[in-house]
Amino acid sequence: MPLTRYHYSQAVSAFFEMPTSDARRILPPHLQPLEVQHECSILAITAFDFTDSMVGPYQEIVLSVIVPPLLSQDRGMAKSAFYPFLVGTSNQASREHAIERWHLPHYMKDLDIALEPSDGRMRVEVRDGDRPVLDFEVTEYRSEAVDHLYQSFMVNGQSRFKVDIHMRGPHSEHEEEVGSLRLYEHPMTSQLTLDEVATYPFREQWMTDGVQVFEELETI
Repeated sequence: MPLTRYHYSQAVSAFFEMPTSDARRILPPHLQPLEVQHECSILAITAFDFTDSMVGPYQEIVLSVIVPPLLSQDRGMAKSAFYPFLVGTSNQASREHAIERWHLPHYMKDLDIALEPSDGRMRVEVRDGDRPVLDFEVTEYRSEAVDHLYQSFMVNGQSRFKVDIHMRGPHSEHEEEVGSLRLYEHPMTSQLTLDEVATYPFREQWMTDGVQVFEELETI
């Protein structure tokens, strides 16, 4: 399979503390949560505004639990490793593509995913019709060009998969704890104990005008 590229105008991600009891319940048995402290794991929320892909432009929101990466002698250590437990997109074509190609679990309705930058802040609002799903905000820091390696783990029945992902482009990252998060009661957030997820991120990332490159899907 050739490399798969997704070009984006905006990509933002934030890490929030969550209960390890939720993380363990969400994860498949072969994966363990990465804890920031005892019984405190990491919820990652990532939003993309894709401008070009195999299925055209679309917006995407990804809810993941952070897990330890697998070490590769060829590629070294990934910056982070994710288990995406639910993905939402703005159209059907992008869902069908990601389910077939990457075995990613999806919320099966079109979402309104707005990424709104203003004065060094990015606000992301996710709506299901007139029903709110989540709002989060990250802030900008000094930016530099990067090529970061990440890993994503997926399952389909008894099959287990991993894919290496490169994020290439201008990148801003900090741990100033100035962003925010609000989760609403909704099927997308139903696996989380909402009042036990932190309302501010301990890590914020923001990339612009870059490309997300997927390598070949691996069975593990």
